[in-house]
Amino acid sequence: MNSATRPRSSDLSVAPTVITVMSLLLACAVAAIVSLETRPSGGLTIPGGSHVVHVDEHDFGIHTSQVTLPAGNYVFVDTNHGPSPHELVMWKTALPADHIPFEAAAHKVNEDSPVLESALDSGSSLEPGETRLLTTTLARGHYVLVCNLPGHFMAGMHVDITVT
Repeated sequence: MNSATRPRSSDLSVAPTVITVMSLLLACAVAAIVSLETRPSGGLTIPGGSHVVHVDEHDFGIHTSQVTLPAGNYVFVDTNHGPSPHELVMWKTALPADHIPFEAAAHKVNEDSPVLESALDSGSSLEPGETRLLTTTLARGHYVLVCNLPGHFMAGMHVDITVT
């Protein structure tokens, strides 16, 4: 056998590594396919015993599927249908939405007011078209659901909620 047709020793030493890598990739692909086949259909599962409230935000209003709710655990499905960012904040308070503390200079509700008890917060703005699931437990009382980005509350983005 001449040197042109004889395999080089470096070619032979790479072969086991290539076979091992290919075997691992195949095993990962099979595992991914099996996990996708065995997952439950229908998307996300809502925790047992939780109520679901759909919230639609748009420029400039908030619409909820319900404004009177029984006390308990909740998943708020918040969707921004507007062309600008929105957020969702909820406080327990004895005050109606149009009487909660407002910071005129900041054009938003005073979130640090002692008459507001935080119950829910989206954490950041929802971009247009974004949907976020927010969980909370609500006790009996009055709540205010608000978009508290500057100017949005005053433009009408607030809803009074009663929990019985």
